[in-house]
Amino acid sequence: MSTDTSVSASGAAHLLLIVDAETLLSRYPQPSQDPDDPTAIDLGFIFTLGGAHLAGAGGTDDALNLVASIGQAFHLRGRTIALRAEHSVLIYKIAIGAAGVLSQPELLVKPGQDIPALDLENPDQPICHQADDHFWRVTHLKPGVETCEISFMLVDTQCQVLGYFKREIEVTLAEQAAS
Repeated sequence: MSTDTSVSASGAAHLLLIVDAETLLSRYPQPSQDPDDPTAIDLGFIFTLGGAHLAGAGGTDDALNLVASIGQAFHLRGRTIALRAEHSVLIYKIAIGAAGVLSQPELLVKPGQDIPALDLENPDQPICHQADDHFWRVTHLKPGVETCEISFMLVDTQCQVLGYFKREIEVTLAEQAAS
């Protein structure tokens, strides 16, 4: 893990993996408690947002189609549908296949970032809290197909681990056309 205060958000493509935590926990009520042996999950629990770099109608939780320039960095974060409600998702490991399409992942931290929130006494005026921003960075090395295994944990509001999970995703990367 690196602490990189110089990471620029302007050059990176951001991908957000959204986990349906409540449905996942109802389907897998006794998930693995071992981070080295996470519960493999079926389709239908992970949704992807990725802006202009996400080709077509978006990604499913078994295939992701991306368009990016060679050398483009992707910042990957995980969240639950309810964001910071009863459950949170933390991606603790990403394993990249051997096709050479993506670089090996690097966990980065941007410490002390301002996070806006509503002021309950004055809801039309934001207030800021500070928190560290954690994300995984991979780089597009060449066009092709790469298999990625994403391991994540679900935690409750007291930071107690509810379970460890994993999902294999096939990532297809096409080179972005020159403009």
